[in-house]
Amino acid sequence: MIEDDCWRIVTLGQATNLKRGYDLRADDRKEGDVPVVSSSGVTGSHNEAKVKAPGIVTGRYGTLGEVFYLTEDFWPLNTTLYVQDFKGNYPLFIYYLLQGLDFSGYSDKSSVPGLNRNHLHTMQVCIPPLPEQRAIAHILGTLDDKIELNRRMNATLEAITRAIFKSWFVDFDPVQRQLRTTANRLSKRWRA
Repeated sequence: MIEDDCWRIVTLGQATNLKRGYDLRADDRKEGDVPVVSSSGVTGSHNEAKVKAPGIVTGRYGTLGEVFYLTEDFWPLNTTLYVQDFKGNYPLFIYYLLQGLDFSGYSDKSSVPGLNRNHLHTMQVCIPPLPEQRAIAHILGTLDDKIELNRRMNATLEAITRAIFKSWFVDFDPVQRQLRTTANRLSKRWRA
């Protein structure tokens, strides 16, 4: 893709190339640390990668519209489409671009949702110059990091709340503590 100062309206196929993932039966997987990516995300591991990172994967069958960004080499399963060629575009920008697309209008299967990459490649998208792609990806990445941090903080606060509730209203710890304190005082009085 030729860089200039203007945003360009191009087809998705001109901005990036999507390719079908690879067959890998569960029985054929070997122990390893290479992520195996299905239409619903990382679903296992293998000892061999098919695609070099960075990588972007989206569901081809089943789960449509979820997009996954991988920072390590991986194996995309045959139920996915992965970005084979970024065509000079910034990978993280392409990830956010794909997240914002509505794939539902490109489903060509009736009982199980499915995407045809040839149809997707005709979708029109707006692509900024590379420096703007980097800036947009940086801002969106920073927001994603903050959202993830907030999610983890909420999970921690919920765990603390559950522990306090259990302590007070299931185990009666404050009551038990008060009873022990009272029993100790009475015991000391009787001994004296």
